[in-house]
Amino acid sequence: MLTDAALLFALGTALAYAFADVTARFGLQRADPLVGAMMALTASVMLFLLVVLATGARFPAVGVHYFWMAVGGACNPGLFFVLFFIGIAKIGVSRAAPIKGSSAIFAALLAMVFLAEEPAWYNLAGILLVVGGIAVISSGAQAGHWRRVDMLWPLAAAVVAATAALCWRTGIQAFPDTVAGAAVAIFAALAVVAAYTLAVRRSEIRRNVRASWKFFIVAGAIEGFGKFLYASALQLGEVYRVLPVIQTSPLLVVLLSLVVLRRAERITWRVPAGAVLTVGGAVLVNVRFV
Repeated sequence: MLTDAALLFALGTALAYAFADVTARFGLQRADPLVGAMMALTASVMLFLLVVLATGARFPAVGVHYFWMAVGGACNPGLFFVLFFIGIAKIGVSRAAPIKGSSAIFAALLAMVFLAEEPAWYNLAGILLVVGGIAVISSGAQAGHWRRVDMLWPLAAAVVAATAALCWRTGIQAFPDTVAGAAVAIFAALAVVAAYTLAVRRSEIRRNVRASWKFFIVAGAIEGFGKFLYASALQLGEVYRVLPVIQTSPLLVVLLSLVVLRRAERITWRVPAGAVLTVGGAVLVNVRFV
């Protein structure tokens, strides 16, 4: 059952993710998405290292839960960062964030299959609103320099995030201190992204770091705090209820974009309208009448 604490953690995660996404958008105007993801994750790892040392967080005995947290972290924020940052760079954060919000639907379906969670029919009806939101965002004339095929990047990020949520939910239960489990996941994420970035973008790292490190350090720190809240929410609530609340972040992203990114992104009426539909679907997934 989704407790009040889990709901608050999920809402806090949504707010943290929104601020991190918009901050990363500024960095992505100056840097390659892969290098940006590596910088952001480095900041997150440093934050968790300080918190673990300061609090004396307890780690459980070695077991399969470490595997689930490592896989979950490699997927999200690891692979998720790469796919989502590429999506932001190609179509803008105000479009990429609502599409990424569809991860709530994929997570609900996966949780039904693998975790035996049982959402009601009206929860699943939220799928229609989410799909409708994506359709609205992508309809009409293509304003700016982006292609509809590039929407596949944030959509892939959504699938990865949904898969990762199941791993986080499975593994985090064994950790007495949430921050310890989240730290394992973040370290795994940095290892994956850093290895790939060094392999394919080694020559561009120095230039990109000089141009954008401030934005990604801030984005990574906010994202790291969000991941702690994310792990706490999943520790207390079911995936199919927690993730839709977290994915209200796209609406917050659109609102922030309207304020601070109007010159960087051309935002038409379809973007906020699609975001409202997407978030409405996420809320419907979370409705409970009994």
